[in-house]
Amino acid sequence: MQISFRLIKPNRKTAAIAAVCAVLIIAAVMAAAVFAPPEKHRFFDINAEYAEGIDVSKHNGKIDWEKVAGAVDFAIIRAGYRGYGTGLVNEDGNYAFNLENANKAGIPVGVYFYSQAVTPDEAREEAEFVLERIAPYKIELPVFIDFEYAVENGNKRIGRLSEANLTGKESAKIINSFCDAVKDAGYYAGVYASSSVLNFEIKVSDLADDIYIWAADYNKKMSYFGKYDLRQYTNKGKCDGVVSKYTDRDRWYIS
Repeated sequence: MQISFRLIKPNRKTAAIAAVCAVLIIAAVMAAAVFAPPEKHRFFDINAEYAEGIDVSKHNGKIDWEKVAGAVDFAIIRAGYRGYGTGLVNEDGNYAFNLENANKAGIPVGVYFYSQAVTPDEAREEAEFVLERIAPYKIELPVFIDFEYAVENGNKRIGRLSEANLTGKESAKIINSFCDAVKDAGYYAGVYASSSVLNFEIKVSDLADDIYIWAADYNKKMSYFGKYDLRQYTNKGKCDGVVSKYTDRDRWYIS
């Protein structure tokens, strides 16, 4: 049996529709490439689900960083803080000792600043304060803004950040301002906050896509609704070389 084929020539309307569809597909692909969130840097080349670390301040006493180097994969060190009552910006009393000796021990380090900024300008001031102090040191991990409310008697919020009564959008602007200054100086940037604050006090969708999320959550099951990069999973941990009764422990998840 002989089979014959007849090529149907498209009319002008069909050709025009096909052309428009092709243009739309190309535009969609290009838009996806342009607007796709940036891929975050992979800090740890280890064959594990997560890297184990600590975060410390002067409250942890004089740390033996050589011992710490054998116990963790990273450390995040407090560089300073803003007073929740006075609003004054201060250095952490041990930041220079901690950074210098963590560097000598070869531990990858990041830093954080306990913020009480209530405006984007104050957040930038805090970032510049940190940047000036960390300049002599090797900072491989992000510089974090610690966005949390001061409390007394367990859970009663006090201080300037609480009194500012910020919206989630305003909080996100403050965090972005700090992180923009940090990134402009050539560092990675991030935000630390509790799961509750991330869920209900910050409009996380307004944060820059390249900001690292460090969520504090001591529950057995994570209660933050969104994506995060690392988790402070306890404030009652132990670590070789840290003399305080307890220390914060953290896990940086490997993507």
